[in-house]
Amino acid sequence: MLEIENVSAGYGRDDTSVIEGVTMRVAAGEIVGLVGESGCGKSTLARVVTGLLRPSAGTVRVAGVDVHTLRGRALRAHRRQVQMVFQDPYLTLSPRQTVRQSIAEPLSIHRVGDARFRAARVSELLDLVGLDPQVRDRRPGRLSGGQQQRVAIARALALEPRLLVCDEPVTALDVSVQAKVLNLLCDLRDRLEFGCLFIAHDLAVVSQLADRIAVMRRGRIVEQGPTAEVTTGPRHPYTRLLLSATPTI
Repeated sequence: MLEIENVSAGYGRDDTSVIEGVTMRVAAGEIVGLVGESGCGKSTLARVVTGLLRPSAGTVRVAGVDVHTLRGRALRAHRRQVQMVFQDPYLTLSPRQTVRQSIAEPLSIHRVGDARFRAARVSELLDLVGLDPQVRDRRPGRLSGGQQQRVAIARALALEPRLLVCDEPVTALDVSVQAKVLNLLCDLRDRLEFGCLFIAHDLAVVSQLADRIAVMRRGRIVEQGPTAEVTTGPRHPYTRLLLSATPTI
C-alpha cells in the first residue's frame, strides 16, 4: 500500500534535511506506528506521504504509484486515496460549518454523488464512528473533544481512502477519551481494511493499536519491527529510553 524508499526532505531554500534516508512500509489493513520525540521529523514525513511536501531524495509510492510524479486529474484521484487526521480536531473543523457540512465537504469537492447520496453518506459515517445522528446539525463548539475527533475521522473516511495518515490524533484528548478513539480506529481498520500510518510521541499509545512500530530520532528511523518485538526486546538505546519514559493508558 505505502512504500517509502530512502526519503529525505526539508524546508527552506537550502532544503536542509529534517528527515533523512527514511525507508518503511504500510500494508493494506495494517497500522504502523511512527513514534519519536517532538521535532524529530514525524510530521514532515506525514506531509511528504500526503503529497504536501516534495522530498529532496527518495520515492513515496501509494498502491505502486509514485506520489510526487502525479499532476492534474491523477493527483486529484490520489488525494481521494490518502486522507489525514490531525492532532487538534477543533482547528481542523470549520467553526462555521455544521457536522453535516464538514463531513459532506470532501464529497462535494470531489463531486461524489448528488445531494441525496451525500446526506445518506453522512448518516452512514456518523453511525460508523459511533455518533448520534442528532449531532449532524451542531457546530464543533457544541461537541466534546472526543466527538470532534470522531467527526474528523468520519470526514477523513468520507472518500473511502486506502491510506489514513493520523498525525498525533489523540494527543489533545483526555486519557479516557484517548482509549475510546484508539479502539475506534482499530475497529474501523478491521471493518474497512485501510492502511494506517499512526504518528505519536508516546510509545505506550502507539503500542495500543499498531501492528508494527518504527522509531524515529533526529529525522532517521533507528528501529522498526513488530510491536511485540519493539516493546519487549528493543535493540536501540533510544527505543529503550522511550519505553522507560512512557506511562501506560
